[in-house]
Amino acid sequence: MIDQVVAIGDARPYVTALIVLESEAAAAQAAALGMADHSAAAFAQRPEAGEMLAAAVREGNSKLSRVEQIKRFVIVGTPWEPGGDELTPTMKLKRRPIAEKYSAEIDKLYAKTPGPDIVNLAD
Repeated sequence: MIDQVVAIGDARPYVTALIVLESEAAAAQAAALGMADHSAAAFAQRPEAGEMLAAAVREGNSKLSRVEQIKRFVIVGTPWEPGGDELTPTMKLKRRPIAEKYSAEIDKLYAKTPGPDIVNLAD
């Protein structure tokens, strides 16, 4: 279900993440929900996507110390391709370009009142 995760937390009060859906798994979930559009972008908008990913993140968080745990995340609906803006040809994350491209989403992750597209695990 998860293709990429970028944890954000340097000089921040808590750790958040950008989570990229794995396209084929998202398409399968969209089909199972009877959605006409089977794209990762369409599935990312559904509450079920946030619920599924929240369960996976909580499981991962259980293996981390409290300060390392992801408190909020946002789902990125577009896949990141090797050699694109976000990944090198060898699949390494380009952290600075990601931070610049997704600065609005990152700001929402740290907003006092997160928007509807932010999944808050701190509750």
